[in-house]
Amino acid sequence: MGDFSVVREVPSDDRKVESIREFYEDSTVLLTGGTGFIGKALLEKLLRCFEVKSVFLLIRQKRNKAVDERLDEVFEDVIFDAIKTAPNGGKSLLAKVIPIEVNFQSEAVISSADYDRLLTARVKIVFNVMASVKFNEDIETAIDTNVLSSRKLFLLAQQLPDVQTIVHVSTFYSNCHRTHIEERIYEDLPFGGFENILALFRYLTPEEKDRLKPIILGRMPNSYTFSKRCAEVMIQQQFRQLPIAIFRPPIVTSAYREPSPGWVNNFNGPAGMVVPAIRGQVYWCYGADDATVHMVPVDYCVNALLAVGWDNCERKRELKANTREVVPVYNYAFRDNVFRNRDVGALLALGIDSTVGRIFGRYTIHISSSTFMRKLFINWLLLQACVADIFNKLIGKKAKNYDTIKRVVALEDSTSYFRCHSWTAENRNIRTLWDQLPAGDRQLLPFDVETLDWKDYFRYFVKGVAAALCRQTKARQRMCDQKA
Repeated sequence: MGDFSVVREVPSDDRKVESIREFYEDSTVLLTGGTGFIGKALLEKLLRCFEVKSVFLLIRQKRNKAVDERLDEVFEDVIFDAIKTAPNGGKSLLAKVIPIEVNFQSEAVISSADYDRLLTARVKIVFNVMASVKFNEDIETAIDTNVLSSRKLFLLAQQLPDVQTIVHVSTFYSNCHRTHIEERIYEDLPFGGFENILALFRYLTPEEKDRLKPIILGRMPNSYTFSKRCAEVMIQQQFRQLPIAIFRPPIVTSAYREPSPGWVNNFNGPAGMVVPAIRGQVYWCYGADDATVHMVPVDYCVNALLAVGWDNCERKRELKANTREVVPVYNYAFRDNVFRNRDVGALLALGIDSTVGRIFGRYTIHISSSTFMRKLFINWLLLQACVADIFNKLIGKKAKNYDTIKRVVALEDSTSYFRCHSWTAENRNIRTLWDQLPAGDRQLLPFDVETLDWKDYFRYFVKGVAAALCRQTKARQRMCDQKA
């Protein structure tokens, strides 16, 4: 695969690309994280709305499944149904996706043959969407996935001479220990940086690592946000010569419009916490009722991400090749059109079909600063779950209600930090980007959250989570039938 230490020069094409559609037309894209929530939405949008030449999707083997099998599973998601309505079932579009097996635990992350394929294909655009979003991981594992794997990707991208833009997806909460977040990289890591932390951990026992973890994290709530912060510093210190930008979305939730209103394929974050409400149960979460909620629909997030890819290329072109500068950061957070925790119940109730549900739905899920009330409702839910499980066992059904509620409680515990704090943010780069877009690009890629109608959005939110639950239940039933 060549010497990864070679410094790559930015292509010297000075022609300004006026349209985002033109920028992506006939281009070759390299994508990581395409099997995840944001990655799937990004892949679908690229195939459906842009005449890209091809998309190389880096996929690792998982559960003894080859990369071709995993790609087939990606295409089984309902998000690709719109593409499959195209002539010949959309096969010509889906065929543009080329899976490449990747192993970030290896020195050579891809094979020499695949490396040659990337060179020949003249990759122009790189999106790094991969991440482990587990909040409770140990620091070493989080850094390995979210920092070291990204570093190996950028070393690979450094060897692709035609790359014009690289967008690394971070998180708005990578510096959540600050109350105001600017569009810049904060390099004040503890212990002199993550490499020193990893070097230290090599000599410690698991118990010693556990005792040291709170000291390393400091005011950061978990290893996920800390590792994403480390990744940003790594990019600034080691890869700022590349045409790379950092994109920071907040909590990413179900789709607003594309490919279908309410689409979601996981139960992380808010989607998982409304599961009890969908099942007709009351659930009170812990949090500050006046805290601001920073969230964006996944289709808006993807639209902004695609626009950033184009804007970053134009920014680099204007500064000329080889100009060393601070890595641009795009805070995808807005100031005015926001709601607060106390509004969540009423907004969720808008998505409940029944009249009674709409009237009383605002009380089924509530965010309260009272730890007593939270414990009271959780214990009541667990008691109900136990009774339901006992009844299910008596009639020969599976007892899973208690485990479901325990998972929801664990999710709520791990995300409570974000409901107890508010942040303000600088967003000049993302604001300027939207303001300068021509009308055609704005219509193609709507991402201005300031104009989003949250009441309209939440009319589809609950329905989308309910549909995802139904799909999950059917998938599990199919697996049980196959085993039987």
